[in-house]
Amino acid sequence: MNLLLVEDALKAYKEGASASDAARLVFYAGLFRLQQARAADVAMYTPYEGLSPDEADAAYAAFEPLLAKAPVMIDRVQFFGMCAQVADYMAERAGLDDAAAEALRTFDWYTFTGKLNLRLAGSNPSEFVEACLEDFDSFGIDSVVSTSLVMTVVAFALRSFVQPASEVLLGAVSRELKEGSQHEHSVRCPVCGSPAAASRVATAGGNGGCEREQYCSVCGAVWSYERMRCGVCGTGDASVLSFSHAEGDPSHGLQHCDECGQCQHVVFEEDLEMPLSMEVENVVMARLFGSSALV
Repeated sequence: MNLLLVEDALKAYKEGASASDAARLVFYAGLFRLQQARAADVAMYTPYEGLSPDEADAAYAAFEPLLAKAPVMIDRVQFFGMCAQVADYMAERAGLDDAAAEALRTFDWYTFTGKLNLRLAGSNPSEFVEACLEDFDSFGIDSVVSTSLVMTVVAFALRSFVQPASEVLLGAVSRELKEGSQHEHSVRCPVCGSPAAASRVATAGGNGGCEREQYCSVCGAVWSYERMRCGVCGTGDASVLSFSHAEGDPSHGLQHCDECGQCQHVVFEEDLEMPLSMEVENVVMARLFGSSALV
């Protein structure tokens, strides 16, 4: 995560924003700072070898998530600490009612994280999240605290631990494979295997010649992708794909796919009048298109 770019983008969006939207952006700015501070500590103090260039290229070409080949070992105490830190921040700044805020603040995150399969979290984050949701009732969470609230805490904490590995792993893949047009690119994140959260369509001739990139909010990876291809199911049948835009805003839109019935958030860089940070765009588009995936 490029925190300076995040800050610049948030500052630009705050100009002219309503009071509620500005407060929401300030809230996320604080979360991103917490997240990046922990990720920097993990990168500095937790050794991670990753994969050799040949191993990384082989896995990337075979559409095998790189993290499954070189899992991250997540320390339980550190993960507990990050969950507690994020929960305290959200209890203070997320605008929750008093009961929910107190329940989130006083929840026993140490016991909770002790029940989580952090080995799975470090190799397959999507499967880890699914397992958490399936076992949610067994965690003894106060009914005042919603599932989405707890999982938001977990997701923000988790990225801090997988992001440094994501940067190492994707950096080991050859540029030819990452940017080449001779083959299809992975629909899901090539690092952690999660579905893409959004995509960006680059300016003509920009971004090293890549017209489109997918973005993973779980580990922060960004990877090349075909422009006329569904960002959810991967079909390249242009006849089933279409775009719509937010009213009066050509820079933000949805790609619709009639084959899978899904849609994906897309930011059009050429029409964007501010710095582009996919972390910030993910927040902005969730608001624009009414997504409930984020707080």
